[in-house]
Amino acid sequence: MLRHRFLLWLAVLPLLAVQPLLAMTVQVGTCKNKIPSYPTIQTAVSAVPSGSTVLVCPGTYAEQVTITVPLSLTGVAIGTSDQILITVPSGGLVANTTSMFGESVAAQVLVQSAAPVNITNISVDGTGGDMACALNTWIAGVFYTSTSSGTVNRVRASSQTDGGCGVGIWAENSDSTGQSVTVQNSTVYNVDNTGIFTASNYTPSSLSVTLGSNVVNAPEAVAGILAEGVTGLIRNNDISNVSVGVFAESATISVTSNTIIATQNGLFLGSGGIATGNCVLGSNIGVLLDAAGATVSNNRIVSSAAAAVELECFATTVSGNSINDAAVGIDQAPAAIGSNGFFNTPTTITNGCVAPAAAARMTRRAKSQQQWHTPATPFGTRRK
Repeated sequence: MLRHRFLLWLAVLPLLAVQPLLAMTVQVGTCKNKIPSYPTIQTAVSAVPSGSTVLVCPGTYAEQVTITVPLSLTGVAIGTSDQILITVPSGGLVANTTSMFGESVAAQVLVQSAAPVNITNISVDGTGGDMACALNTWIAGVFYTSTSSGTVNRVRASSQTDGGCGVGIWAENSDSTGQSVTVQNSTVYNVDNTGIFTASNYTPSSLSVTLGSNVVNAPEAVAGILAEGVTGLIRNNDISNVSVGVFAESATISVTSNTIIATQNGLFLGSGGIATGNCVLGSNIGVLLDAAGATVSNNRIVSSAAAAVELECFATTVSGNSINDAAVGIDQAPAAIGSNGFFNTPTTITNGCVAPAAAARMTRRAKSQQQWHTPATPFGTRRK
């Protein structure tokens, strides 16, 4: 009988060994009772198994954090305090990953997990991390690497400045396995390249994004939101005081119901795509195209110093837009377009897509190459 029990125990041992650790809830700090506590965010996320929840107590955490398992990282409110602030360590930031474009990146919060990592109610401040883009090293507040997925919700990224190489929230995928990233209800301030950057260089696109109800205000930035080669939706965002409000270099992206104020170019559609229901106020150019096949419809474009819609002679569906107070309503239209409303606009539509117009387009693009300095084109050389 004893021998039988012993043999049974030996048979069960391998099964016990392969059982995954159960997800758990832990805290960083000591604001919660009766759950395990860790002194730093990094020690906590390194210690927990997949599927766990890491609650972060209000306070300041001077560290770079790397997350490699699926989990939820959530800031919690205690009493009247509700700010969880990740800041630059005393020794400065160090590069901890490489982007799919080959740049070194110093990410303050780095996500490397195929299963979802969800980050909520966290502030990431890059003050003191500026490396002047030395050796083409970029800074990112939150970075989802290739093969990573998850949701960024109610996160504040600010002061990621780095000699023109600072990004607030960055998500990319160059792998064939499809991933999805959602950035919502978040704020980005005072970065010096891009507020929210998303990209895929795999064909067909392997990154689906939903970027919604965010606020970006960054006077030194190239773009408020940049989507390159991704699929998905950019909607209900408030973007102001950047060079380009939404820079969409993707034929499979919809830019919908955003408010864009005080930009050089409100919307840039570089590969087609859809722009509908947006409100663009006080831009030099409201909507700028760099490819055929786009749909520009039902947008409200007000106070455009140069043109409300600059077609650059590309075949485009343009209809139902309300254009008020523009020097030119729709410029360089290649042919007849749909019905649009014009108010206080001395020249509603210009045609004449001939060689001089094409030459002017190339001159304008050449002058603005440095403006398009992005993680995908770190030295400011756009395609064409």
